[in-house]
Amino acid sequence: MTKPVLLAGRYDQSPVYKISPKDSNKFVLLCDGTQVPFVSVVEIFDVEGKTPPNEHAEAFEYFYVLHGEGIATVGDESMTIGQGAYFIVYPGQTHQVINTGSSRLYVLTTMVPDEKFSDLIKSGIEASLDEEDLTILSSLSAAR
Repeated sequence: MTKPVLLAGRYDQSPVYKISPKDSNKFVLLCDGTQVPFVSVVEIFDVEGKTPPNEHAEAFEYFYVLHGEGIATVGDESMTIGQGAYFIVYPGQTHQVINTGSSRLYVLTTMVPDEKFSDLIKSGIEASLDEEDLTILSSLSAAR
């Protein structure tokens, strides 16, 4: 099988999933473990939304806040996060992201290696970007 020279796309043409119907966050799947050895998503947290505390055996996870505000907890440390903030979680560290703002929280999240996280996302339910998501994400694209 020949590997492509370039893998490219747009957020508004990428699939969107929730891992389960009750989740308060959804994932815009930019690339996954079937294409590259990592997964990269825009993770969108509803107001008061959060991830469950979780950890990864081998993967490093990189978070970059695109819009909104929240709290990131890694191990016993917590930090306030907002637009432009980033943090990296090392393998084996329990971590959680909580949206504490009055609007949705948008985070670019990349996990290396994938550790089948993209498979977990794709096994969830299909979701979609609504008008608020499209407005926020298109304003970020226009800012470049």
